[in-house]
Amino acid sequence: MKKRKVSPQSGKKWMILTAVTLVVAVVLVVFFIQWRSVREEQEKVDKGVAYLTKLEKQNVSEIGKSIDEIRAEQNLALADSDESAVWSSFENAAVLGDSRAVGFSFHEFLPEDRVMAQGGGKITDLPQYYDELKALNPKAVFLCFGLNDVGIGLWPTGEEYAAECDKQIAALQAELPDATIYLNSILPAVGVGLDADPDYPRIGEYNEAMKTMAEEKGYHFIDNTQMAQEHQDLYQEDGLHVQPDFYKYWAANMMAGVNES
Repeated sequence: MKKRKVSPQSGKKWMILTAVTLVVAVVLVVFFIQWRSVREEQEKVDKGVAYLTKLEKQNVSEIGKSIDEIRAEQNLALADSDESAVWSSFENAAVLGDSRAVGFSFHEFLPEDRVMAQGGGKITDLPQYYDELKALNPKAVFLCFGLNDVGIGLWPTGEEYAAECDKQIAALQAELPDATIYLNSILPAVGVGLDADPDYPRIGEYNEAMKTMAEEKGYHFIDNTQMAQEHQDLYQEDGLHVQPDFYKYWAANMMAGVNES
C-alpha cells in the first residue's frame, strides 16, 4: 500500500489552521475571564446597591442600634480574651453602689479607693461620697444601685424612682462638672431571688423607667439586662448577688456603654 504524500502547501495550511484555532481559543478564554470578572464586579455592585437601599429604608436609630450591638459584643468578647484590658479601662473611673458593687474591690478587680459602695446602699447615699469623689477626680462615674431602692418601698413605681435618680445625678454632676456619669440598670434578681421581695420581679419596670428618663434628660444609661440573662449561671445561690467571674462581663458591658456614648 502506497503512503499518501502530504504536500508542503497542505502542511502549511494545516499549521496556519492550527495557529488560528489556538488564537481563537486564547481570545475566547480571555473574553470568558473578562466577562466573568465583569459579572462578579456587577454582582458586588448590585449587592452594594441593595445594601444601601436597605439602609435608606432603616431609620437612623435602628442603624445606630446595630452598631452599638456590635460594639457591645466585641467588648463582652474581650472579657474572655483579655480580662486585664477590661480592668485597665477603669483607671480613671469610680464605681458607686450597693453590696453587688462592693465585689469590684472585694475581689480585687479595682482599687478600694475607686469603689465607693456598701451593703444596703441606695441612690440617696451619693452625697456622702462627694468629698471622696472630688479628691479622686474621676473622668467617669458608674452608678450601680437599685436592688435595695426597689425593696424598701420608698419609690413604689419605676417612674418615681427614675425621678429620684434624675435628682441625684443632677446634684452629682454639679459637684463633678468634668466627669461623665453613667447610670447602670439594676441587675435583675433570678431564681429564688425573685421570691426575696415582692417587688423584685418588677425590676424590669424600674429599668425601663430609668432608661426613658435618661433618654429624655440626656444621661448615659447602661443596660445590663441581656448581659445578666446570658450569665445567670454566675449568680450566687441567693439569686441576688453574683460570683467573681460575673464582674468581668459586667465591667465589659459598662465599657461598651462608654464606647456608645
